[in-house]
Amino acid sequence: MTESSNSPTPPTWPSPGPDTIIVVGVDVDQRPDVVLEAAGVAARMGAGLVCAWVDSTQVVYGASLDGTRLITPLDPDLATGSSEVLKEQVHRQIADALAGVNVPWRLEQTVGDIASGLTEVAQQWDALMIAIGGRRPGFSGWMNEVIGGSIAGHLVHTQHRAVLVIPGTKDR
Repeated sequence: MTESSNSPTPPTWPSPGPDTIIVVGVDVDQRPDVVLEAAGVAARMGAGLVCAWVDSTQVVYGASLDGTRLITPLDPDLATGSSEVLKEQVHRQIADALAGVNVPWRLEQTVGDIASGLTEVAQQWDALMIAIGGRRPGFSGWMNEVIGGSIAGHLVHTQHRAVLVIPGTKDR
C-alpha cells in the first residue's frame, strides 16, 4: 500500500476519481516537461494523472500486526522530517507545472526501489500506463543508469501495462 500524500487533494481531483488513470513518476528537481507530457496524454485520453513519488532514501523493513508498513531511512544520519520536506517540494513543483492544465491529478508517495514503487502505485490505481522521464542528460545520468540500471528497462520487462518513456531532452 502506498503512503498517500498528506497534502490536500488538489481541487481538480473529482470524487469519484476518473475511470482511466495514468501514473507518472515524479522526483525532486525533475524537468516539468515530463509531467506536462504525461498530462497531455492524459487529457487526450480523458484520464486522470496520478503523480507517484518514490522516496528511495527510505525502505520498508517489515510490517506490524495491523499491516502497517515499517519504514526506515537507508542513511541513519538522514535528518528527521527530510522526506516530508521533499514531498512538499515535489507537490509544489507538480502544482506549478500543471497550473492551468485541465487534467485531474493527485500526488501519491511510496518508498523503496523506484521501479517497484511505480509498479505498486500503478497496481493500486489499476493504471492504464506508467509514464516516466528518460535518463537525465550528461555523464551523471549515464552513471546513474550504469550503476542502478534503467528504470524504464526494468518496467518494460516486468509490466503488463504500457510504459511511456518521455525523452530526456527536449528542444523547444
